[in-house]
Amino acid sequence: MLVELNINLQMEEEDDSKNERIKKAEQKVKAQKYEPTWNEVWVTGYKTHTGSIKKGIFQTKLTDKDKERLIEVKDAMDNGELGTHVENLKKFTKTHALRMHKELMLSRRDATIEKLVREIPDNYLLINNRFSFDNLIADLWKEDEIAVDTETTGLNYFGTYMNDLDKIVGISITLPKADYHVYIPINHTSGLQLPEQFVLDGLKPILESTDILKIMFNAKFDIHMFIRHGIHVGGFHFDGLVGMKLLNENETSYALKNLSTKYGKFFGFEDKSQTYEELFGKGGFQDAEFERDGKRWIGTLYPCKDTHLTYEFYKKFVSVHFERLPKIKRLYYEIEKPILEVCVDMEQNGFLLDRDFATDYAGELQKEIEELKLDLEYHFGNININSNQQLQTVLYDEMGLPDISKKRKVDAKTLKKLANKSEGVSVLLKYRDLNKLLTTYIEPLPLKVAPDTSRLHGTFNQVDTATGRFASKSPNLQNLPYKARKMIVAPEGKVIIGLDFSQIEPRVLSHMSNDTTMIDAYVHGRDLYIELAMSVFNLERKYCEDGAYSPCGTYQPRKRIKAVLLGIMYGMGAFTLSQSINSTTEEAENLIQDFFKTYPDIKDFIDETHLEAEEQEFVETMFGRKRRFPQHRQLAKQYKEVEQKVKEWLGYVPSNIWREELPYKLKQAFWNVAGNYNVVNRKSVNTKIQGTSADIMKKAMIRVQKLCKKYGYKMLATVHDEVLLEVPEDITEEQIAELEEAMTGVINLKVPMKTDTEFMYRWGMGIDKNAWFAGKRPEKVIQM
Repeated sequence: MLVELNINLQMEEEDDSKNERIKKAEQKVKAQKYEPTWNEVWVTGYKTHTGSIKKGIFQTKLTDKDKERLIEVKDAMDNGELGTHVENLKKFTKTHALRMHKELMLSRRDATIEKLVREIPDNYLLINNRFSFDNLIADLWKEDEIAVDTETTGLNYFGTYMNDLDKIVGISITLPKADYHVYIPINHTSGLQLPEQFVLDGLKPILESTDILKIMFNAKFDIHMFIRHGIHVGGFHFDGLVGMKLLNENETSYALKNLSTKYGKFFGFEDKSQTYEELFGKGGFQDAEFERDGKRWIGTLYPCKDTHLTYEFYKKFVSVHFERLPKIKRLYYEIEKPILEVCVDMEQNGFLLDRDFATDYAGELQKEIEELKLDLEYHFGNININSNQQLQTVLYDEMGLPDISKKRKVDAKTLKKLANKSEGVSVLLKYRDLNKLLTTYIEPLPLKVAPDTSRLHGTFNQVDTATGRFASKSPNLQNLPYKARKMIVAPEGKVIIGLDFSQIEPRVLSHMSNDTTMIDAYVHGRDLYIELAMSVFNLERKYCEDGAYSPCGTYQPRKRIKAVLLGIMYGMGAFTLSQSINSTTEEAENLIQDFFKTYPDIKDFIDETHLEAEEQEFVETMFGRKRRFPQHRQLAKQYKEVEQKVKEWLGYVPSNIWREELPYKLKQAFWNVAGNYNVVNRKSVNTKIQGTSADIMKKAMIRVQKLCKKYGYKMLATVHDEVLLEVPEDITEEQIAELEEAMTGVINLKVPMKTDTEFMYRWGMGIDKNAWFAGKRPEKVIQM
């Protein structure tokens, strides 16, 4: 009886378990079949059949532009203008919705174009006959300032061996006094147009006149394009792109359309229409229709609107803020406006490349790289040396090298630390360096030489960095390896000279911190780094001379203190500095503290700069360039609250919070705010020192450029604190002294400025001015 009862109970339990499984399976099937509601897809989200939560589209991370597009899509679907194009709403994702936006824009395009054409303002005029052109010229001579823009086939105004030279297809101009805006087509593929040369000849006196001021947006491009067509713009007055970057270096986009959409409401110019590219796709403007059936069309609207916007943005927004911020206004007109014209000259001048050398050198490099590949095969076997995964397997699994990164990294920084443990790693590093040299510089740069000038024309960006330092590309001169520099040469009868500010940033720091010891060293011409090393390390001079080692023989005091000073100026923490000087983090931290104890004025300057950033949420260079740190005041408050709690536990603030005996939540809270807080601290100090140095460099270049025009020299480039010129071989000592004075006399600091001058036939292989004027000459030909 008992056995039968147990069997019955067991059967009931099995039935219950079976029923539970069936129930769960039915629920899973039901969940799989569940179709979310429209509101769940977009707003609230829903639970999937796996139990996870699928966020609503508007709950996901979105850019402002994507959010705007998604709202358009949802509204279009809500009003029946657009279908969902999915069989089940579970398949309706953010990605799908954004794809549907493109379809929506295409479906609306004809209606949009029709509306745009219908609403073209009456004062947007097409100039494509001689009568209207003559009237335009007469009106232009009555203007004090005009806005100018070009439409082109592309962006290449120099041309290279790989790309054709682009040209102007039309010119738009805004006439503020006459209150109208024009577009003059000259090279469109269809439509009635005036002859190109007729238009250019007619506009040339006006565009070159210094009496009529020119307002532009991204002025360098248009200035270069006009030069390409024989017109040298005179009276350049304002570039809205540069002006806006001075007003706010944190904008997400500096496109005129986006800036006007964001700020147009402040000057009555709200424009929510699509861009020309959004309507018709990217490409040159030459195929745009400017007239259809005798009426102005899209190809007239957009160019007229560009100069209209350019002028309104200048007059009613940027200039208004310049009046409110006189330091920024002075910075623009005294530094950034004239340096833009210097940039145009440098880019027009370009570099002469020794293409025969490049060809021969490429052959030598290819041969050496092939030999290194054989060597690598000996060390690592037959693997793809460019595959990180295969390298990880060989280095860490087969060879058993220590994983010092804890992430099995095979980047250069990690491999350098492993080089002393494996000869193969050293070979790999050399292979990578030579391969990059060959494929990034030696082979491609000669292909970028312009056929009509036989020179390499790079691009210099004066406002691409927050501190105001120059950036360059094609080539990036800051990253150009020493061996690649040798391709750049002086033409026959010329020599390249480099005018290099000596220790400009430490000199600026001396001045701004008012540190009497540093000032005294510079005033009396003593070696600053020797002075610093003697004071901080408490060593005799003989141990601190250049190249000398400490009494224990483990480090070079002068070299180490230079790294410490640069680290302090660049806002390095103890960990980063320790990697720079090859020490422990604790040693680096002690070095920083010893430096501050020895030079308290510098510590005070840094602390005051940090406080300035917290209170104002910005810092300024000596010339008024601002770097803004939005919401930093609140972040600083949070940091100091957590910092105080850490001090209550430990009595100090550690360099590595995770090594300390603290509650985990306190460690995490400190970690969450300390990183961003310290980033702003570093940027604020760096901005004041590096930004001021950059402003001084720009002012010096403006002065040097005036001498270049006087004597017929060519300014080629600026790299960090150096400017490169192409000058005649017979340049005199007096002329060199004049150039140097243009550099050093640009500003009066509490310390003297100093310039080092180098003479080179081939960049990177030079001699100093004393050797040059003593009759010595650097080699014109080098051995590879």
